[in-house]
Formats: sequence, structure tokens, C-alpha cells
Amino acid sequence: MRPPPDLSFMLDAKPAPTTHAPPARRWRNFYRVYHVLSLYRLGTIFPGVHGGPDVFPSKEIAEERAHSFIRAINPPGRYFMEFAGAFPEDDAAN
Repeated sequence: MRPPPDLSFMLDAKPAPTTHAPPARRWRNFYRVYHVLSLYRLGTIFPGVHGGPDVFPSKEIAEERAHSFIRAINPPGRYFMEFAGAFPEDDAAN
């Protein structure tokens, strides 16, 4: 008869370390501008993709503010600017 195998090494097993990045804490809105605009807080901006001046604590809040801003700035039937997305502050829109 054989002795039972030594399984003590299994008792010392440690969980694998997690390598997940922490969630973003600050989000910035990016907008696609189609016409030259003169905005109070930003000055004159030219066509292209631009980051907004504010940062927000969550993506949902950033998107909500962006949609209300877009509704306010675009006249009915015309588009001067559109929402390109909300991104973590360290990333940039493509």
C-alpha cells in the first residue's frame, strides 16, 4: 500500500493577482465642430475634434451634460457641432 501523496502545497496557494486597471475617475467630453464658432468660455474654435473644458466624475454624467449642451447650441435643422464621445481624461478621441 502506498502512502497518500503530499498535498500540503495546495493549502498554501495564493489567489492570482488581478491586473485590472482602476476605473476612470474623470471623464472629458469631445465634440466634432463643423463651423468656426466663437464660444464664451473657449474663444474661437475651428472645425475638427475638440475636448470640452469640463471634466466629470462619471461617463453617464458627462454624456448627459454633452447632450444638453448640443441641444442648446445647435439651431433646429442645423448642426454646428456634434458629440463625439466621453473619454477618460488620460485618453483622447480618435
